Amino acid sequence: MNAATRKQFAEADHAAIYSKYRPKADPKVLERVINYLKEKKKTPLNVAVDVACGSGQGTVGLAPHFKKIIGYDISTAQINEGRRVNTVENIEYAVADAENIPLPDNSVDLVTCSQAAHWFNFNAFFREVDRILTPNGVLAVYSRGDYVLVHEDAYVAEELTKIYKECTWKTLAAYWNDPVHVTRQNGYVNLVIPYPNFERVAMESQIDLTLTNLTGFISSFTAYQRFHRDNPNDDIFTPLHARFLQALNAQTLPEETTVTTSCPIYMMIGRKPGPN
Repeated sequence: MNAATRKQFAEADHAAIYSKYRPKADPKVLERVINYLKEKKKTPLNVAVDVACGSGQGTVGLAPHFKKIIGYDISTAQINEGRRVNTVENIEYAVADAENIPLPDNSVDLVTCSQAAHWFNFNAFFREVDRILTPNGVLAVYSRGDYVLVHEDAYVAEELTKIYKECTWKTLAAYWNDPVHVTRQNGYVNLVIPYPNFERVAMESQIDLTLTNLTGFISSFTAYQRFHRDNPNDDIFTPLHARFLQALNAQTLPEETTVTTSCPIYMMIGRKPGPN
């Protein structure tokens, strides 16, 4: 990961926003990963590693299944935030590159990576994962796609989604890292786990969010963080709340108003060869 990318995730306030507003891993994803791992691995499972863990959104869901989980991230601020909010005894957090994981060969049962592989030198990342995985160990890489908003009234759903996308893809258009985010938006189709018979899995995820939490989620985007640095006095969220409330014909406050978001989840999952 290059220096410019590192800098994007370095700020403590950005880490705090991540911790507060980024959704935890969908339980369906973790269930699919654990079941796949157990096809060839006997329990108890020993060590899992969550690479580019941020403040632990995907890390915490692994805790019930392993003796030890390590969350690694290049950002000291993110790791400090993960440590601050961590209440799980078998999870630890440390600073490390995705392409240079400080663990011995053949020592890890599972490596996961959520919402981050598009930032990596993927070939270097995979070589490092292959080095640390035990035989029959598993690599699972997954990411959420673009959000739409769901409503029982199709017209309202269309209007809510239009408002959301105008903010994320029009207001912030100049602030996305296009080659990186095209990889994510395309569902990682240009990335391959070079293990025999690796699988691509597609799922749908729905989350209910207040309008305050939805715009908090938008504020966690690297594109918004760049926009805000260039336009520190521009409040894009107050008028955005007003437009959402108008579309919903709601008289409630943003923190009292709930909407349903839906997005695809794209996952690649592969197993290091080992004994049958």
